[in-house]
Amino acid sequence: TIARSGTSEFLSTLEKGEKTETSNNLIGNFGLGFYSSFLVADRVLVSSQSNSDDKQWVFESNADAAEFKISEDPCGNSLGRGTEITM
Repeated sequence: TIARSGTSEFLSTLEKGEKTETSNNLIGNFGLGFYSSFLVADRVLVSSQSNSDDKQWVFESNADAAEFKISEDPCGNSLGRGTEITM
């Protein structure tokens, strides 16, 4: 096993109503799934528009960089609301 997602354990914790660091840290539990996108792409763009925000935001990350960028989407509000992932 290279990695384990912890999804079953996470859901079990939520069902029991236990408050733990694991149940409050979604990135720690599911971030590996996002980073596996670099197995098929060198660059990942995530555009997201919240229903409660007038601005649309873009998360951009490259496989060869140890950093990421979050900025207001230069395309404006093209989604209305929701999330679009481009690889």
